[in-house]
Amino acid sequence: ATQVLTNATYRSVEHRVMVNADAERLSVAMFYNPRSDLPLAPMAELVSPGAPALYKPMTFDEYRLYIRRKGPRGKSQVESLKAHGDR
Repeated sequence: ATQVLTNATYRSVEHRVMVNADAERLSVAMFYNPRSDLPLAPMAELVSPGAPALYKPMTFDEYRLYIRRKGPRGKSQVESLKAHGDR
């Protein structure tokens, strides 16, 4: 959602883990889910004539359902949400 909110100004980093046979590794997953009807769109401060909105407005529930329906595909999945001039 960060990429959508920032109009692709900020993108998440790639995560890679290297296996280490000599040391244990602990991972903690943390999730934050806002209200399902919360509007999700590029922030107005990051949209201008020179940088038009790349993503259509949607609710958080629409975003979440899109991601779940398509299955985990990483950054290409968020890229597929781009408006592509059909607004």
